[in-house]
Amino acid sequence: MYILVKENLLRLSRIPFFVTILFLKVLLLRSYVFPDAWNLHIILPELASLVLIFSFLELLTPQKTMVFWVMDSLLSIFFLANVMYYSHFGSILGLQAISQAVMLKDIGSSIFELFSRVYLLFFLDIFLFLIISIFPKRFKKITRTKYPINRKPVLAACLFTLFFSFFCLRNYPAKDNMIALAQDTGIFNAQFYEIYSSFHKSKDVALPTNKFNQASINELKQIAPVSWPKYYGAASGKNIILVQLESTENFVIGVSLNDQEVTPNLNRLLQDSMYFPRFYSQIGQGNTSDAEFLSNTSFYPLSKGSITDTFENIEFPSLPRLLKTKGYISVTFHPNDVTFWNRDNLYPCLGFDRYYDKKFYQNEDQLGPWGSSDEMLFKKAIPILLDYKNKNQKFYASFITLTNHHPYNLPDKKKRLKLPSSLSGTLLGNYLTSVNYEDYALGLFFEDLKANKLWDDSVLIIYGDHFGISQNDENLYKKKIQELLGREHNIIDRLNIPLFLRVPGLKPQIIKNIGGQVDILPTLANLLGLPLKQRLVFGQDILNNDHNLLGFRYFYPEGTFISSQLFHLGGKTGSQQEEQRIKTLMQLSDSYLQSLAK
Repeated sequence: MYILVKENLLRLSRIPFFVTILFLKVLLLRSYVFPDAWNLHIILPELASLVLIFSFLELLTPQKTMVFWVMDSLLSIFFLANVMYYSHFGSILGLQAISQAVMLKDIGSSIFELFSRVYLLFFLDIFLFLIISIFPKRFKKITRTKYPINRKPVLAACLFTLFFSFFCLRNYPAKDNMIALAQDTGIFNAQFYEIYSSFHKSKDVALPTNKFNQASINELKQIAPVSWPKYYGAASGKNIILVQLESTENFVIGVSLNDQEVTPNLNRLLQDSMYFPRFYSQIGQGNTSDAEFLSNTSFYPLSKGSITDTFENIEFPSLPRLLKTKGYISVTFHPNDVTFWNRDNLYPCLGFDRYYDKKFYQNEDQLGPWGSSDEMLFKKAIPILLDYKNKNQKFYASFITLTNHHPYNLPDKKKRLKLPSSLSGTLLGNYLTSVNYEDYALGLFFEDLKANKLWDDSVLIIYGDHFGISQNDENLYKKKIQELLGREHNIIDRLNIPLFLRVPGLKPQIIKNIGGQVDILPTLANLLGLPLKQRLVFGQDILNNDHNLLGFRYFYPEGTFISSQLFHLGGKTGSQQEEQRIKTLMQLSDSYLQSLAK
């Protein structure tokens, strides 16, 4: 067998050999990411890109077969990373995401959970290569064999594929839609285009500064200012406690399992607050940190990259700065290391007076690799809030929960939800158990607030940061989710997060107005009686507007939006006017952020 392999390797030119192997891997990748896109028009660009890569490699390293195997290994790792990234986030792994690979050390358990043994197929040829390399002397002959190379056809292949790739990209109508671009012109072409565009950021069209006004934003959203808004100043002078729930979707509210409520404390809060069941996550690549940015600024996240990596030493117009004009102090609590997602840069930019991170919590009652438990998150904060109360110091306290983080593994001593055998040991079962624990920690926090007489002197805002059940989980646990919910879990569910707004003295009610994280600041400003005339907000007060236009980025194609009537995925037919308006709105947000950075 070894002799046969050796003879075939010697007989074949390296370019068609490696192009064929890698092309099969591309088809495997596309079967996971784009299972419905199989035609010659789509497959040819993928083949052309591989011809280009290995032709250039042939020209640069004509006598080194080992370099080809190294490229094979690197591309195989890239394919594996794309499949795993897409299975969780539903998006293509781009240059920006790759640049944040340093964060992998903090999410190792999540990566392990996403891995499937089937993915080892990407490395089948490399395994065979390693087996052959057990024979070092013969292997040496193979890797050093000199091939007679005619450079003219190789160069012609390079020029042809360059022209072909350029033609594919030039004629694609929506190059800002990276998912559609990868599907229709090839994964490599999409990557090449992203690399190209990253060197031409200065050429991005910025909207003129005369558009930086609330009237332009309202016109794009087709909303009108409310002259006499309801609830204006209803929470004036109250402390503000904001809780951002990790990976918490709205479907868990009110759900029971074997006669056990998954979120009993949030269910009770529903009877004592304003609850928004049609509220949505709008994060970008910054994930949880983007949710913090959205809720505190009412600006959109970036289409690529995170706010924390892109902007430094900027004084964003924000909720903490707005509250500072009324004598508030602003603090934020999160048990993880503050350097994760560069929060040590984010918090000063947002105007927080102080942050309490891992250094403060000291990993007390640590759950998972990230930091202290949600119980400890709240427990250690109570004395600080009580100290402000005793000093008659109004405060804004932001809490970012941590325990309910993918892959949702809790030690047995923390598990309170009894799972049926069909869910025991599954990621779906772990998720429900973890959410139940998060809810338990919230219940303890509520009791502490009441015991210390902070409950009726504070506005309480609770909302989710982003999805908890991925697209891959939907497919894997489809029947179990249907049994739990009585329906399928879909893309809307992944976006749909809960929002609870408790204001002492206001009537509890369910408000079905559409809202998103970008709407938190203007809604709070109305309740606190704080005018926004000198500030731009891209959200709106969802207590007083039943019409909305919410945009979504990065994990969804540009132009994706939710309005009061529908959900529209960018690039699809129909709703073109609204798609263009939401693109312009987010472009205006980008331009305004750039102007703040100057």
